[in-house]
Amino acid sequence: MDYLKELAARANLSASWEAWSPEYRVLAVAVALAVAYWVLRFLVPAVLRIMKPVLFAVFVLGAVWALFPEATCSIELIARLPLLCSR
Repeated sequence: MDYLKELAARANLSASWEAWSPEYRVLAVAVALAVAYWVLRFLVPAVLRIMKPVLFAVFVLGAVWALFPEATCSIELIARLPLLCSR
């Protein structure tokens, strides 16, 4: 742990972003982009798997609303949505 503290002190990473040297800024941005890519690569498929039934229901509801807007807006829950059922 002391070694990491020494490295951070040498790199002056405890200072503000403006005080960082350009090399460390580029390194920080590259590491942040790599971590973001890795997180998105694993989270997006999981979220899509979980949300698949909801997305399917929204698609079906949108199709029914496009064909029969009056009948769809007669449903009490949907009638409260101002974007779909403006009177």
